Amino acid sequence: MIPYWAAFAEGLGNVLSFPNILIPVMGTALAMVVSFLPGIGGASLAAIMVVITLQWDPVSVLLLFGALTGGATFMGSVTAILFNIPGNSASAVTLIDGHPMARAGLPRTALAAAATASALGSVFGVVLLMALLPVMRPVLLEFGPLERLLLAVWGLSTIIAILNGSPLRAMTVSGLGLLLAMVGSDPQSSQPRWTFGNFALTEGLATEAMLLGFFTLSELLAWRRGTDLHLATNRATQGDSVLAGVLAVLRHPGLVLRASAIGTLVGVVPGVGGTVAGFVAYGQAVQTARGDRSRFGKGDIRGVISPEAAVDAKDGGSLLPVVAFGLPGSEGGVFLLTVLAIHGLTPGPEMLGPGLAMTFTLIMALLLSNLLTSVLGLALAPALARLTRLPLDRIALPVLVVGLVTVIHLNGVLVDLHAAVGFALLGYLFRRHGWPRVPFVIAFVLGASIEANLSLSLQLFDAGRLDLAGRPAAWVIAIMILFSVAWMMSRVVRAGPEPEPLRRSDPLLALGLAGAVGVLAVVAMAGPQAAYSPYALALCLGTLGLCCAIALQGVAGRRLARDGAEGGPVVPRAHRVPLALMAAFPFGVWLVGLPLSTGLMVALWMASGGPPRWMRGVRAVVLGGAVCGLTLLYLDRVAVLDLPAPRLPVPLWAR
Repeated sequence: MIPYWAAFAEGLGNVLSFPNILIPVMGTALAMVVSFLPGIGGASLAAIMVVITLQWDPVSVLLLFGALTGGATFMGSVTAILFNIPGNSASAVTLIDGHPMARAGLPRTALAAAATASALGSVFGVVLLMALLPVMRPVLLEFGPLERLLLAVWGLSTIIAILNGSPLRAMTVSGLGLLLAMVGSDPQSSQPRWTFGNFALTEGLATEAMLLGFFTLSELLAWRRGTDLHLATNRATQGDSVLAGVLAVLRHPGLVLRASAIGTLVGVVPGVGGTVAGFVAYGQAVQTARGDRSRFGKGDIRGVISPEAAVDAKDGGSLLPVVAFGLPGSEGGVFLLTVLAIHGLTPGPEMLGPGLAMTFTLIMALLLSNLLTSVLGLALAPALARLTRLPLDRIALPVLVVGLVTVIHLNGVLVDLHAAVGFALLGYLFRRHGWPRVPFVIAFVLGASIEANLSLSLQLFDAGRLDLAGRPAAWVIAIMILFSVAWMMSRVVRAGPEPEPLRRSDPLLALGLAGAVGVLAVVAMAGPQAAYSPYALALCLGTLGLCCAIALQGVAGRRLARDGAEGGPVVPRAHRVPLALMAAFPFGVWLVGLPLSTGLMVALWMASGGPPRWMRGVRAVVLGGAVCGLTLLYLDRVAVLDLPAPRLPVPLWAR
């Protein structure tokens, strides 16, 4: 067995030697660019790299995949801060305070704070990882299905407790997110559930499709003519600088340390991931904050620092279960295990014994990637901040087309397109009418983990294999859940059940959601008992009751504001054409195929406004035809997808 410090020196030498160092540098740059593009995630890049690196030596492969793990996180936060579009589920928490800062004219400060906190969090995570390597096995064995269940519930309860400007609506959208996460197959019986006869839905609704639709596409629907993120007043941007963001992080060392510790420890638990780490860190930042807490959610820089430090620290912790037990906590972990198997590296005693130098090579590549990402983030912050000055109505349509086409490429099935469009319309309604979106996302992301671990825990308890008295970790997490709930209830008692004024649209939206949940409840009651657990039925009825409570309170209450977030109509005139085109797009794909439907959508979008009518028509036809051809070329030559034939007989070139 190689001595610990000798293995560390060998791993560090593998990273810093030339030309090896070029591999993590190029891998980081590639991951940053790819993660910034809509519809393309780190998982797609990792899948491609698995094939490309088949003939590489093990050291080079570990250098590359360590860089890919650390390179994508920060760019997801960039889009969250600037455009309110998280690049991944873990960066969804950053937009809570990051995007309000950008809208207040402080994008450089927010980006610099995110980059600095990420760097400090990654260093903390790697140092703690190195310290835990010799003693990690008994720690990991303490976390079974019950602890994973409680951790996921803790993450969900924390975000509901924090975003309690409207706790009733937050709990409602959380219930809806959990219900939609249950679409697919029952984890206990494998019976299809809420698939409505569609075989493609047996695997559930894709998280990537949900994120793309709920955040990216729903934002693009509002990027119509005249939309702008930049506040042009000099007074709003006087204090905006990279130095201000760096100093803000250095003024909160305790917050950075607490968030980094949470991120690392949560990352150690297999199957939990950075989403829980970010939300739990954000929750503790609010609960332990001194002074005015009302700034959280409205542009408090502490709401950027805590999740960024936690998410990057999580990367170090998440390597522990991978190298020790071969337990991936994310899609990236799955690809890493695949690469290890291909190149003859076995997780467990080998990676912690004779192969310890290879483990340190992976760890040091991850650290270098995180640090390089943060340095580039600080250097590029002024340039990235200028993106808020872009005429968003001009880039909305290209990004929309790219998102709609590439979402099908994720799994090669059309159901992902339908899911993305449905989530886009739902996200638009939530955004327009002031309903909280983040609790829905965290509930959807954690829903599968909650149900699967709940099922396993109940089976172990029934078999007498789960001794609650002997699970100290579970008791600690349960106490933290109770603390979050009690903290929320105390604030609700002081401020009332609905501190924010209700809108006239709330009863209508609540009744619409009640109708959708009611359909799920009826199907569940009429379906086979094996496919619909009591948990599913109870969740249906609970969410239905919350929807009805909001509707009744909205009808009976006197604190009603005008429709819309700013007192305008339910759907502004400028948004009606994009909404109609988005809703009709899946039907168009079914009728005439994806390339032709994409071209028609572009043509109709371009013809709906702008230059004089004759010019609009010419431009719409030319651009629509070009997009149709490019989409066909992409599907045929790049994605290589064989999609179902359209219902109408269209020319072969248009399919």
